[in-house]
Amino acid sequence: MIRLVFADVRAQAPLWLWTVLCVTVGAACAAGSVIATLAGVAAARVSGDTDLMQASISLGGNIIFFTAFTAAGVVSSTVGLTLTTRRREHALWMILGIPRRRVRTILRAELAVLGLVAGVIATLPALIAAEFSLRQWAGAGLPLSGVTVRFQPWHLGAAVLCAMVPCLLGGWGITRRVAKTPEMQAFRDVADPPRRPGFLRGTLALCLFIGVVGTWIAGLVTDPAGGVEERVGFVFAGDLFLICLLLLMGPWVLTPLMTAWTALVPARGAAWHIAVQSCRARAARSVTSVLPFALCLSLVGLFTAMGSVMPDGTAGLGDILVVLGWVFVVAWVGGLAVIALVGRERVRDGAIVAVAGARPGVVTRATLYEGVVYAGTAILFGALCVGATGVTLAVAARVDTVTFLVGLPWGLYGGLAAMTLVITCLALGVEAARIARTVPARALRQ
Repeated sequence: MIRLVFADVRAQAPLWLWTVLCVTVGAACAAGSVIATLAGVAAARVSGDTDLMQASISLGGNIIFFTAFTAAGVVSSTVGLTLTTRRREHALWMILGIPRRRVRTILRAELAVLGLVAGVIATLPALIAAEFSLRQWAGAGLPLSGVTVRFQPWHLGAAVLCAMVPCLLGGWGITRRVAKTPEMQAFRDVADPPRRPGFLRGTLALCLFIGVVGTWIAGLVTDPAGGVEERVGFVFAGDLFLICLLLLMGPWVLTPLMTAWTALVPARGAAWHIAVQSCRARAARSVTSVLPFALCLSLVGLFTAMGSVMPDGTAGLGDILVVLGWVFVVAWVGGLAVIALVGRERVRDGAIVAVAGARPGVVTRATLYEGVVYAGTAILFGALCVGATGVTLAVAARVDTVTFLVGLPWGLYGGLAAMTLVITCLALGVEAARIARTVPARALRQ
């Protein structure tokens, strides 16, 4: 079995390369945040500065949470998409006589190997990220200018753990579904098969929903002794739980959102119609492409709303980069990796459309319009999250809701939304150029 695992990884190296890149970046950013936080705490302990220790724990804890949450979501969805893309090859294994249980074991062993490799590769970038974080925190006012990071054996373990856990979490349920899917069904399915929430996802979603209701009741209904700050803190936690819940249920939230807003667009061109139908048919690909950007924009909206509602709070670009800087890196690298990951599948879809009689220009525009659909869905999701968090935080702070919403830094959000649109369209523009150079008959034979 070990020989088959390594042989399959080598054979599918071009496909797994983008997944390993995504896992490596996520593990490096998450492990780097942990290393920087512990280095700041150690420096504070040596100097006896309790204020520095509390500041390092508070700031570092928030950065670790946001970065680890983003890395887990992006890496898990990317790994799941990689396995979903190869479902026909796995069905062929079972047709050739490999038992279903053995197929599941092989795929999970591949995920463990890839997570281990990505974790080892991520160790050095994690140290660089930790060093950069310490300098960034020192620039923000913490007395950490003389603190440096030196390699310790546990750094390797932290990087490997941050890589392997999301890999296995993202692929565990997919491998079980692969082993249960009838072989002929995997070959017949043109569109992505419908999915149902698994036990783990459903349990976690229920816990998040209970968290949303409980914190909102504590912040909006009751009147805690801590006053405005405590009410806002409860509501902030509830809004964060809500964003986590919506993104956890991404296939059942982002897909209907994408279907709804694209149905309202009055365009009647063939290229737009092809792009929309492709995004709907390839639902797993669409959700995985949208999720990193939607996560990034929604967290930025939550953070800016929280900074605006507090009396002494700030929500400038510098503050956002300190707390959410690694979130941007993980989300955008993950989004671009997903677009490149499914390049072969997109080339094949373009070849089918070309053979059906579409002109090359139509295929090129349809590919670019897919980027518009992805970016538009992420931007709309983020805007809805900004509105929802703004309303709940304004109610908790006892301020006028309309005035508060108008005063939010919409220009900053608009700039990030424009960057999201440009990045996705440029990435898919590269894919469109690749499709235009491909001979349809050759692409269909592969």
